[in-house]
Amino acid sequence: MSGRAARRAGRPRVLFATSNGTGLGHLNRAMAIARRLPPSWRSSFFTLSAAAPVVAAEGWEVDYLASYRRAASGTDRAWNLRLGAMLEQVLAEREPDLVVFDGVHPYRALTHLLSARGAPPSIWCRRPLWRRGSPAAALGRAGAFDAVLEPGELAAAADSGPTAAERRSAARVRPILYLDRGELLPRGRAAAELGLDPGRRTALVSLGQGGEVDRAVARALAALAGTPGLQVAALRSSLAPDLEVPAGVVGLDATFPMSRYFAAFDIAVAAAGYNAFHELVGFAVPTLFVPMARDTDDQAARARWAATAGVALDVAGADDPALEDRLAELADPARADALARACSRAFPGNGAADAADLVVRMVGGERPAPRVRDRRRLNRWLRLSSHRVGPSLPLVAALGARDLARHPERRSPYLAVLAMGVPAGELATRLTAATADLPRERVLVLTDSTDFATLRRLGVAFELLPRWPDRGHRAGAGPEEIRARVRVLLAGRRPLRALSVGQHGAELLGIEDGAEPGRGTGS
Repeated sequence: MSGRAARRAGRPRVLFATSNGTGLGHLNRAMAIARRLPPSWRSSFFTLSAAAPVVAAEGWEVDYLASYRRAASGTDRAWNLRLGAMLEQVLAEREPDLVVFDGVHPYRALTHLLSARGAPPSIWCRRPLWRRGSPAAALGRAGAFDAVLEPGELAAAADSGPTAAERRSAARVRPILYLDRGELLPRGRAAAELGLDPGRRTALVSLGQGGEVDRAVARALAALAGTPGLQVAALRSSLAPDLEVPAGVVGLDATFPMSRYFAAFDIAVAAAGYNAFHELVGFAVPTLFVPMARDTDDQAARARWAATAGVALDVAGADDPALEDRLAELADPARADALARACSRAFPGNGAADAADLVVRMVGGERPAPRVRDRRRLNRWLRLSSHRVGPSLPLVAALGARDLARHPERRSPYLAVLAMGVPAGELATRLTAATADLPRERVLVLTDSTDFATLRRLGVAFELLPRWPDRGHRAGAGPEEIRARVRVLLAGRRPLRALSVGQHGAELLGIEDGAEPGRGTGS
């Protein structure tokens, strides 16, 4: 057992770190592993994903940093240095016995810290099936980790991307799902909680929004709503504001985990991302997969494999003219039943417990996976370092100036608003009053609220602070730690003015609550 773990007498700590991604994918896998660790273990999360409130709602401690190239984020160099300082602070506060990173691209700020002397052991949870031709430079950063964990991929036979050649150096498990089959709600209860009629055949449409996706959603809803006897439900995240929704379609609020309600659905229309794909196949929901274009994830290959294997139907993409024909095929009860049976035969079982076992053994000092850490000093400098003057920041001054000229919303904010201890339901009102007559993208909110939906709706940049310790929320984060976090979050983007719309303005920014100084932050 490691020295850190021994000091805690059987209560090890694991820090799960995830990149931003385009949804819940990275966090979903990390949480799936965390919930299967021994009950006495303490898991916490650091993420760049705006889905951080989901982690908090599930009862874990979570630290969040807004991802790069967002409003008020500054240059890439400033953001990279901010990420490094934030990670350093989180590692010092959490003192993890193991770090598990889930993401396609291990950031240099992370690999710099994990490859340093005295760093905790670490695992890179690296999803396979990258698109052929995807940049492979990130694979060289595996040398910062002690092991690579590859979540199972049903479409592995179709994988011709750059990770396929690295498979021998990875510990491979079955596909990782958040829930096991026995945790799904029975059909009657699932339908009742969603406001659906359990006695009718029901279709779920979950494709997301934007451009051609909106057109695909409209086509899918029109075709399915015209199917006699079929009840159609769509996640509201798939319903664009100006979309004409056919009469009778039920709008569903996205909930986590949505898979808990899958027994309420007889068929589904979904994108072919890793989590949705393996959950729908794993829980035997007959599905038409509509692949979306992603930088690395080869959703098209995954959907084609599913159709070839007979476990699902597919189209080439959101604009495929065959969409209506495939929907008619899916709506046929006999065809859907055949797909469901094929899913049950094809799915090998949930690998989340296998991944958790790897974590347990590595914390215990075992090496149950091929070692990938590279200790060569030159390799560390070239591939893993994020030093201020290191090779990770070539031409940063010129590129930073160019990017800020093209994207003025990324410049330093005009106003920093501290929103600590704001009562539930008052966040929008107080922020709206404080930011009147200012472009919202040039406002940075520092808050302990996980009401990210309100913050996104207001259009402000925002960062998450730990709750003040006198509220009994988080052990180990005192005023000094929170002040240090404020300094990190303001680094590289010093606002012109600052004000507080809640509590602790004097302690954190040197301003009175409700006051608005002329210039400076006092931090």
